[in-house]
Amino acid sequence: MRFSRWHIVVKRIAAALLALAMLCGAVQIQSIQRFDGAERWINSPPLDPAALRGKVVLVDFWEYTCINCLRTLPYLREWYKRYAADGLVIVGVHTPEFGFSGDANNVKQAVERLGITWPVAVDSDRAIWNRYGVNVWPMEMLFDQNGTLVEKNAGEGNYQITEARIQQLLRAQNPQLHLPPVMALLPQDSYDKPGAVCYPQTHEILVEANPIANPNHFGNASQDLSYTDTGRHQDGQMYLEGYWRATAQAVIYGGGSGYFDLPYHAIQVMAVMTPPDRGPSRVDVTQDGKPIAHADAGPDIRYDSSGMSYVTVDAPRAYDLLMNQTFGEHDLRLSPQSYGVGIYDIAFESCEVPGAK
Repeated sequence: MRFSRWHIVVKRIAAALLALAMLCGAVQIQSIQRFDGAERWINSPPLDPAALRGKVVLVDFWEYTCINCLRTLPYLREWYKRYAADGLVIVGVHTPEFGFSGDANNVKQAVERLGITWPVAVDSDRAIWNRYGVNVWPMEMLFDQNGTLVEKNAGEGNYQITEARIQQLLRAQNPQLHLPPVMALLPQDSYDKPGAVCYPQTHEILVEANPIANPNHFGNASQDLSYTDTGRHQDGQMYLEGYWRATAQAVIYGGGSGYFDLPYHAIQVMAVMTPPDRGPSRVDVTQDGKPIAHADAGPDIRYDSSGMSYVTVDAPRAYDLLMNQTFGEHDLRLSPQSYGVGIYDIAFESCEVPGAK
């Protein structure tokens, strides 16, 4: 499962329960474990605990389509830049959620696209995931120079606490280190700031776990099916128009004039999509029946000469579609422009500091 948040209190309760579980012995991992079982290593030859002795090691379990994992990356990039020379090693363990995200070549392309320069183990068979007892993305485990677990954090957040702990461990080995102030929280991380409000949001729409709300016209799920959208929608339900094929993990667009429609309530919206086999495809994106307002557009949104908002699906990955200025209820519509676009997942975030924008 991915880590999600309904309210900042939920995260704090989860952190307290995790700490209690560690004290009670429910969490078995107390020292750094082996990394063998990886299909491939990126940015490094294979690593093992013996080679990491004397280093502060942050093991980051992540998935390149996971919204929460992507939101942690700016901190990891900065920490690696700041502290690698002083003894910090980050070991990324990429454990896939989808079939395509277990492909080592796709992971390598994602690592390059996301600017990840630390070692990454491609854990396609979940060997390392299982050995460490992980059950959520992202999961950060911080080990001291002796390989002892000193901090474990499920999901986003606690960034400043983790960085302060890294600095403490580095100074313990070299008291003469001159280290920078702990970095300020990024704007995306409003949930950790004074006055933050985390609104209840639409639950993550994992296509494999959520049925299509409107029925199709035929009974053979192995073929492209014709759907008719009646226009009667409920929040958090997927509606299809046109020809689509349902697979084990996705709905694949069958061509013609059709769309994927989803009413939701949230601030940020990301969609996991894959391109057709023959190459990139444009997917028009509208909100409440209109092109995305520029002020609400996510980084992957583009505009054509007519003002229509769209995204170019050119790789199997998560696309950042919306960062609404305020929390609210909306209707998201994705309209692929060519056969073969796959939609796997829609994820949401909804924390803000009112009046801070």
